Amino acid sequence: MSFIIGLVVSLVVAPLRLRLATEGDLLGWLVAGPYPNVGANEGRGKGFVTDYLNGESSASPTEGASNGDLRWRLARADTVQGLDLKAHFNSNEPGIAYCFTNLESPRPVHAHLLFGSDDGAKVFLNGVQVFSRDVKRGVKRDEESLPISLVAGRNRLLFKVEQYDGGWGIMARIVGEDGSPILGLNQMLEVVADSKDSNSLEREFAGKPGSFDLQALQEFDQIRTKSLTLLKRLPTRVAAPNALKREIESSEQEIHAAMDNADHASEAIRKGEARLTAGYRSARLPLLTWAQNPGPCINVNPEHEDFIRVLPGGRYFAHANGSPFMPIGCNHNPDWPELEEANPLGNHYDPARTDRWFGILQEHGVNVIRMMVETPPSGNLEETVGTFRPEHVIWLDNIFHAALRHKVKLWITPYDTFWMSLRKETSPYWSENGGPIKRPIDFLTKPEILASQERRMKFLIDRYGNSGVVFAWEIMNEIDLWWGATPEQIKTWTEHMAHYVREYEYRRWGRNHLLTISFADAEPKGLNAETAFRRPDLDFATMHLYLGASRGPGANDAQRAGVDFASGVIYARSQIQDNRPVLDGESGPIDRWVEDESLDDRIFHEMSWRHLMAGGAGPGTRWPYRNPHHITAGMLDTLHAMSQFCHGVPWRSLTGRAVPVTVSTPLESESVGFATQEGVIVWLRPVQNLASQEVSIHWNHTGDSNLKLKCYDVLAMKWIDLVFRSDSQSIHFSPPSSSKELAIWVTK
Repeated sequence: MSFIIGLVVSLVVAPLRLRLATEGDLLGWLVAGPYPNVGANEGRGKGFVTDYLNGESSASPTEGASNGDLRWRLARADTVQGLDLKAHFNSNEPGIAYCFTNLESPRPVHAHLLFGSDDGAKVFLNGVQVFSRDVKRGVKRDEESLPISLVAGRNRLLFKVEQYDGGWGIMARIVGEDGSPILGLNQMLEVVADSKDSNSLEREFAGKPGSFDLQALQEFDQIRTKSLTLLKRLPTRVAAPNALKREIESSEQEIHAAMDNADHASEAIRKGEARLTAGYRSARLPLLTWAQNPGPCINVNPEHEDFIRVLPGGRYFAHANGSPFMPIGCNHNPDWPELEEANPLGNHYDPARTDRWFGILQEHGVNVIRMMVETPPSGNLEETVGTFRPEHVIWLDNIFHAALRHKVKLWITPYDTFWMSLRKETSPYWSENGGPIKRPIDFLTKPEILASQERRMKFLIDRYGNSGVVFAWEIMNEIDLWWGATPEQIKTWTEHMAHYVREYEYRRWGRNHLLTISFADAEPKGLNAETAFRRPDLDFATMHLYLGASRGPGANDAQRAGVDFASGVIYARSQIQDNRPVLDGESGPIDRWVEDESLDDRIFHEMSWRHLMAGGAGPGTRWPYRNPHHITAGMLDTLHAMSQFCHGVPWRSLTGRAVPVTVSTPLESESVGFATQEGVIVWLRPVQNLASQEVSIHWNHTGDSNLKLKCYDVLAMKWIDLVFRSDSQSIHFSPPSSSKELAIWVTK
């Protein structure tokens, strides 16, 4: 809560009693750390087996108590994110954290401790280690279920949580044997009662009667912040703004008046939250009504728009005017840096920054961004199933307008199935939140859910489908991974949704954007291969090519990561019968994030060029596994160089039947290429030892004269002239001494 309550009286440590949340979540913690986790970058962290407390089993800390150079500090969790240790410590480095609370039980009770941790965890209860698992994973609610016994009175609970990379945190709750909350069970923390930390209102009740409802405070803070943000960001689009302002002020006054007792204050906060929620809904109603049928975001005639299509002959894409279009880009979801600033409810709302970012992308040759329309923990397009959230629509609108201004197209997929499945509490589609999904397979088979999916696609088509800003609709992300569907069920759903989108979009706008669907399996087999590679109602193939060394490359694995990654393109080409394009939808180090930026840049460089030279349409679209998710300057340089090369290649000569190509050099070198009878592209490196040495490219081409060769210096980012000679099946040249990496195309 941002307003100040109470006065500083004296420096004392006193007991603070907190109620568990409505589903038994533990929201208050004393946290110590971060302690070292040496070896974590190599996957062998030593901190997990090191007792930094000199007696983990006997720990019973108070806030402010020191342990070496570190002190115990009060921290809040919430029911959606849990306890975010990465944010608490403001650190991305590997480490170890301890999280402590006392549980005060009115009687002896058998219970279950349900929790998830990122990464592994140890658990101590009343001095006994009751759990230990050293594992790399993200926080997943209730992933572990641990039967425990609580004694009457105080029970000491300590978590030890390790960090490798990525996120870091825990989410824990306690329920009875029947799964329901335990009546009368509270948390108790010894905290500094007179701290000047205005973000910890709960301190005001240390030593006071009653138990404080921290969940109520968090929910009041949320609706108060949303109300203030609505009034600040969208003042002309709300009803009776002064009435909402008065509701905020009166709620604050009533809470001020109840500060003598934790129970009284909790009741006042609950009442204030209910009143403020009603006022917020009333003020927001005009905006909500608008969002259900807002009309086109961009006022253009679809007949004149640049709808991307497949190049005649296949394998690559074309603009509406027939000129080749090579997609150069990456993944970039709305809640990542630069796009998050387009969110009118965000803490750092600045659409101009989003616009500047698209300008930077354009300057580096990026012309496509793959983007899910939502990331449930950060925001949903629908607040309840079928009701579109106006602030989210404005967020997407801001992104679309920035993309339009800078000629970047958006590859849109309507659901973030990863977060929908991993964190069910964040999505309105699950039955726990009033939605229709009771079992995962319902999402692909239940008629009412199929109808809601059609409504969402209809909304996206109505709002954005008239514009050439859309590159393609990816009708489902990783359809094979999250729903437990059989290949036949996947086929049936794909047929239904592809037909709906194709038919409705044409009826609505008279034209169609490209359609695709993604598989998590990099190399689908059987009926899934039929759906991924050969369905006539889909336009191009996209898989998530997390393959081999590319999943978790080490310091010496950049080249191998690229080779393994490109094997997915080669497999896809072997499965395709109509020469449709192949375009990686997600890729990059996923099992082990690469902390060394220069190494990650090299890995990206290898993977990108090999994807193109293996016959893929462009470099693929990296999922930037970095903290935070963000493509680096070095990766942008790689995309810039590839864009320059691709603009100079006559891609129509590479749309026919593929033929073998080989590159011969007198010394050891690395090369990869792709050829048809009409042309060839080759990536060659290193060439620093090949100066004055002849390189030969061999392939089965039609004719042996009038060949044209163009050479691009990848690192210098410039075209260079080469003298060459040719014979019936080969072309021969000597690389310049100044070049270390070349991209070459040859055509008739």
